[in-house]
Amino acid sequence: MRKKFAATLLVFLLILGIGSPIYAMPNEQHIAIQDFISEVQRVSRAPGIAASAVIGEETYFFSTGLAHRRDGISINQGTLFELASVSKQFTALGILYLEERGLLSLDDSIADHLPWLTFRYNEQPVDMQDVRLYHFMHHTSGLPLVPKEGLGTLQSGVEALIDSELLFFPGEQFEYGNGNYNILGLVIETVTGQSYESFMEGHIFRPLGMMQTFAYRENAVATGQFAQGYATQFVFFTVPRNAQESQKTENVPTGYLISSAQDMIRWMQVQLGLVTDIPEIFHTIIPRSHEQGRSVAIPEGFPFPVGSHYAGGWVLNAEQYSVEHGGNNPSFSTYVLLLPDEQVGITILANGCQVLDTNQIAHSIADILQGNLDVTYSMGGVQIQGIAFALITVIGTLLALVFFVFALGRIRKGDKRPLTKKRIALIALWAIVTLVMIVTLFVLPGLMGSGATWSLILSIVSLGALTWLIALILLCASITLFVAFVAFPQRRK
Repeated sequence: MRKKFAATLLVFLLILGIGSPIYAMPNEQHIAIQDFISEVQRVSRAPGIAASAVIGEETYFFSTGLAHRRDGISINQGTLFELASVSKQFTALGILYLEERGLLSLDDSIADHLPWLTFRYNEQPVDMQDVRLYHFMHHTSGLPLVPKEGLGTLQSGVEALIDSELLFFPGEQFEYGNGNYNILGLVIETVTGQSYESFMEGHIFRPLGMMQTFAYRENAVATGQFAQGYATQFVFFTVPRNAQESQKTENVPTGYLISSAQDMIRWMQVQLGLVTDIPEIFHTIIPRSHEQGRSVAIPEGFPFPVGSHYAGGWVLNAEQYSVEHGGNNPSFSTYVLLLPDEQVGITILANGCQVLDTNQIAHSIADILQGNLDVTYSMGGVQIQGIAFALITVIGTLLALVFFVFALGRIRKGDKRPLTKKRIALIALWAIVTLVMIVTLFVLPGLMGSGATWSLILSIVSLGALTWLIALILLCASITLFVAFVAFPQRRK
């Protein structure tokens, strides 16, 4: 009797085991990933990080730090983060959804949907019939990275792009530009007669089973799960910071959708074809969003692998088959990495900006999953740049103070120095250097893209991006004063 019961139980257990996941993350890999995430937070000083992984049928979640430092609230799977430029892959899917429904085509001219939108190239009007929707999807429209600011709505943000001077004729090159996806978002509104937010929540997020993903910010805030965003100033100081209201409302399609680690797990499962309980249309358009289509190879100088192609909100790496994209907002950093051949997906969400190299984090976790348990995190270029800005600010300000005090002391003594040719030449030199620095202060935003302002720049990068320049101006001015009143003392007779 006991033997029959044991045999029956064994058969039952074997039946239960059929179809169960083959892969289960070894404990040492799990520990290595959690230790790595903790190391990332220690090195970067990021407030909080959520990392999620899909490996075949298995899903995993790792976290460190806080969603709200003041209240001591830890990050969990339901914590909500701004997705930054990861938002683009959702907007692209919305466009492909409408194309599959026959409501538009990627071959459509932008003039078919936004007939009032005009561009210029080489100071001449562009024939907008030649500008197609796929140019915007693949960042080949010629628009610069930083769009002009509007009046706080998606419509006004796109209207601010009227008569923009393109960097090249549409289709000729790749130039990552946020305005491209805002235009696609407005096309969605024009075609559907709905707001972009309503369309995305009703036709994309909810049908995909993503109940914690939002286009309406107020809906996300109402959950009580929205993480506070932070910015790091001068390397060691982290302060709460939110994007300007106009940025958030004008740029939802390109960078301000909101989601959780739990929903991003679902998103990766959808992308990897691991779920079946979604409308049939998505089984068609998801693979299309991973196709390079009419994109051009991404050249050197962009934070993407050289030779990669831009698809529907995704970057396709030609060397190692991967589908990936990251993003940075004024106070959030994100990354999604898919390795379709291995059925692996990794998402990084963090409520800190300027300090995190989310690309490095995602790929390092992939390395751990492939057996390399000894990965370490090194400071990203932006964090190193922030340290340099802070050092220049501090050292430049101190030296400026020293030169100024010496010069002021000499002035108070009433010493008069002869204006030799050498002195005049040095005074003129340092005065010119000071003037050049001042001019740089005013023209630098314009060099970073059409419509860029210091206000916009400082909402994206740290305050050190401005203070180092001011410190150098003060230093040059103080040296000019020093040369005029202190250098080359008179020889005693």
